[in-house]
Amino acid sequence: MAVQCNSILILWRACIGRVVGILFGVAIASAAATGPSLADGLYFSEVAVNYRAVNDRLRAKGWIEIVNKSDKPVDLGSYRLRAWGLNRRGRLSDAPLTFALPQKVLPPGGYHVLAGKLFDALKGNDKSSYIVSDDGRYFPYWSDAAGFVELLSADGKTVDFVRFGTETTAPITLGSWTGKSVPAFPAIANYQPSQSMDPLDNYDRSIVRRAAEFRTTGTKEDWTHVAFPTPSGPNDVPPEAVDADKDGIPNTAKVAGGTFAGLDLYAMGARPGQRDLFIHLEHLQGTNDPGLVPQRAALDKVVQAFKGHNIHVHFDVGNLFGPALTPADYNLSGDISFERPFIKCTQLPRGAADAEKGCSSLYEYSSDRFDVRRRPIFRFGLLASSQLQSGEKGKSGRSELPGNKFLVTLGQWRLSTQGEQRKNVLTNFQAGTIMHELGHTLGLRHGGFEDGNYKPNYFSIMNYLYQLRGLPASAAGMGPTQRYYYTWNHTFHSPVPGHGTAESYRLCDVPDGPCLATMIIDYSDGSGKSLDEAALDERQNIGRGADADAFADWNLNAGVDANTYARSITGDQGPLRVLRDHDDWSALTLVSGRSYATALQAKRHADPDCRTAPRAPASRLRCWSAPSSARIVVEPTPPIGLFNDLQRMEQERR
Repeated sequence: MAVQCNSILILWRACIGRVVGILFGVAIASAAATGPSLADGLYFSEVAVNYRAVNDRLRAKGWIEIVNKSDKPVDLGSYRLRAWGLNRRGRLSDAPLTFALPQKVLPPGGYHVLAGKLFDALKGNDKSSYIVSDDGRYFPYWSDAAGFVELLSADGKTVDFVRFGTETTAPITLGSWTGKSVPAFPAIANYQPSQSMDPLDNYDRSIVRRAAEFRTTGTKEDWTHVAFPTPSGPNDVPPEAVDADKDGIPNTAKVAGGTFAGLDLYAMGARPGQRDLFIHLEHLQGTNDPGLVPQRAALDKVVQAFKGHNIHVHFDVGNLFGPALTPADYNLSGDISFERPFIKCTQLPRGAADAEKGCSSLYEYSSDRFDVRRRPIFRFGLLASSQLQSGEKGKSGRSELPGNKFLVTLGQWRLSTQGEQRKNVLTNFQAGTIMHELGHTLGLRHGGFEDGNYKPNYFSIMNYLYQLRGLPASAAGMGPTQRYYYTWNHTFHSPVPGHGTAESYRLCDVPDGPCLATMIIDYSDGSGKSLDEAALDERQNIGRGADADAFADWNLNAGVDANTYARSITGDQGPLRVLRDHDDWSALTLVSGRSYATALQAKRHADPDCRTAPRAPASRLRCWSAPSSARIVVEPTPPIGLFNDLQRMEQERR
């Protein structure tokens, strides 16, 4: 790595140590045997770029791929990796380090991906491994501007080597690299990674030895910059490939005969001219709790909600509904079970942390059996039981915002397949929660463009008003008002018209609600008018028209107020606001594993009041959404009245 003695970032002694380390590495190279690389058949075939957030090296996520070009199996444990190191405090090593490789056998023609093991929950599988330095303190590091990786044999000789950018480090065995370095990766301004701490969630760019013209001359001519990394599979996407559908899938992989890392996405349902969204959905064993097991009717609802917007959702739940690879059965893997052993508690921790004692981490599942070749394309979901150490019922989910992983936890909710109403509740709760948590990974917040929740005019499953109660068949009728009543009765513990005591509004009394098979789940199209809490007009309902005798009863007096009035209608104790709808469908970020700067930037709203408003300091108009940052979204525990109602439904069934 090129020496950069920045007085602000690197202490003088550390910089001197870097220089000494580089000189020492050159001295070793000069003293080592000269000559060609060993004919082991192992080669680097891909190096992923290591972009990072500003001043945050720990969120840098590079990885490398090794291929066995020989005709014999090779044990990776006989080799070592040499590279610069970064520790968990974000400090670079003073000299290049060596990293032991796992004792895994790579078959002829096989690929294997290596990445830094930032924390214990990262497991690896037959196609991927997570590694650390011999002292357990460092993991491999390079930047977008400079770096190198070197594969060493057991006797310390160079097997393969590549460097790029301004890197000057030489290989141990002279003659293993000649000429200039591979050009650096293009810079990305305002790079915004997801909150994932798994390096194998990074797919911005890479340099590859293309499968169609694999060259091993030990020069920069061997390598090609590509925009579509293909981890643990052949680099089969042409460098000139484009993504016309803006879904992260190159056009070349959407046609018959095309592949992506060797995967046949066409056979799984991808097609040109449509946006494809692939979801790998695993579940815990739920013999006595159907809330843990994907329901076909729930998946159908999610698929249909997206299909109307030319987004084709392809779930893969393994052999749950049939043993053959059949997209109609949500099986894209063949006769493979996606069921995992039951554990009472599963979490998605923030940062490089492990789950609490007695709980599993979502990272354990996404880094274990999940085929790494799928990870640039698929999102990963898990239906688990609870997020609490006690294993008790609680929060409905947790997800990356934006990102590629989400967790649904409806265990112990007393959901059931017995009886038509209870079966409908199970289907609708699961469908609504999957679409809600998936929405976070696609860049949506609880208020669409903002975190503000319970906005009645934000007509979306992302809104807690509608997540579990669904959207009413008509936005111009009394359906929105009834959901407003239900929320104030349960969440804010208030009497409402028709329900004189708190927590008395029954779930099955919600019109077009979860006890019916016809309950609607959807994201908002942004067509609702704004609601000014300083001047509410009940006759306007939620801003999408008003049927005869329909009104918005914001003050809960059971009648239509002729005059406007001021009131907070979201339960927010802060200043009164102008509540704005949001066009969710136009804002979805289907591409994952790349910079989310566009998804997180400030945006002007489409509301007519905002068309001419300048970008000014924050005001009640809120014409510009505030810039956001990637994070983990944790849902609150639903009101106790909901759980009491589900318990009553169970007792009435007996």
